[in-house]
Amino acid sequence: MPVYLIGNGTVDLLRVEFVFNAGQRMEKVHLTATTTNAMLTEGTLMHDAVSLNDLIDSTGAVFNQIADKDTASLVAVTLSRKLEEVMALAGEVLFQPPFPEREFRMMQEKRLQAFLTGRQKTSVRAREEFYRALCGETTPYGRVTEAVDYKSLTTEEVRKFHSAHYTPGNMYITVAGHKPEQALPILERYFAPAPATPWHEPVIPEINFTGSRPGSIFCEVNDTVQSTVRLGWKGITRDHRDYQALQVATMILGGYFGSRLMRNIREEKGYTYGIHAAAGAFRGIGYIVIMTDVANTYREATVSEIRKEINRLRDEEVDATEMAMVRNHIMGEMARMFDGPFAVAEAIRGVIDSNAGYDYYTRLAETVNSITPGKIKELFNTYFNPDDAYEIIAGAR
Repeated sequence: MPVYLIGNGTVDLLRVEFVFNAGQRMEKVHLTATTTNAMLTEGTLMHDAVSLNDLIDSTGAVFNQIADKDTASLVAVTLSRKLEEVMALAGEVLFQPPFPEREFRMMQEKRLQAFLTGRQKTSVRAREEFYRALCGETTPYGRVTEAVDYKSLTTEEVRKFHSAHYTPGNMYITVAGHKPEQALPILERYFAPAPATPWHEPVIPEINFTGSRPGSIFCEVNDTVQSTVRLGWKGITRDHRDYQALQVATMILGGYFGSRLMRNIREEKGYTYGIHAAAGAFRGIGYIVIMTDVANTYREATVSEIRKEINRLRDEEVDATEMAMVRNHIMGEMARMFDGPFAVAEAIRGVIDSNAGYDYYTRLAETVNSITPGKIKELFNTYFNPDDAYEIIAGAR
């Protein structure tokens, strides 16, 4: 099983993350991935939920669960001297959850209420519509959750998902902090795959992305005084030759406080408190998105100004002063990403999961320092075609 050691920290702490190929992409029944992950600390075969969490608290450790589109994980942060005790508990949590019916129903009711509250937010609705349009509503990335999904899910389906995907042969581990190598014999004791079920490269199911044609989409959210505006495009994945350069181009447009969109739409027009642009990727599909919240009366004008700034970058090269500012900003952000072993562990996750190469950040730094204004203009003409944009507005009519 792969174990990535990241150190050395100066504080006597270790951050151990167990990452499984068990995200929403692996679901046969909607919500099983997130529910399985959320239920891990709701008791084990040896401890009920209260006793388990009391034991975790008594060690001083913190357990956090994370489930997203592609992967699911458990993060344990512990004092080094408590490592064996905490890893024994982590093994219970990961591989021996009973998924008790009472706790399951209580959690689903709580999650349903949070879901219903979120459905009233324009930002949530706009995000759903964007991914549905981009990826297709039948895919794990574009599927929109409904209230009935929470009510129909059963503990039996959760147990099946756990049994299929939460196995030592389907995970890797990162250890970050002070002398991370000290964790190896303990991890060997509690997590090494059995000979009968050896570790294997993740098997990623193919997805037929059936997104809709680009165009305008209006999502009505009643009784709101502001709207969420999203403009987006199909992008590229992390292994594409242009991916790192696209990060620079997107930063110029709307990736930092001094960006084109912030200067125009916040500072000059006063339409919004903040506007942001980003280029990202799931497994198999990338995206570019611009997002902001504005008063209902400003949403059409905001879209017009966004398109104006994009067209400027398609027609004119960025000057040397702006290029220098963006380079400095990105290099500063990269320095913060590697400020300590815990931050490095989080940064390296994206590289591992996307198979982008361990020199990814070295290549990113080289791209930031060498990219030319001509290349920036070329990227905007390639990836920011106005006719290929999804223009989404969520708000009141």
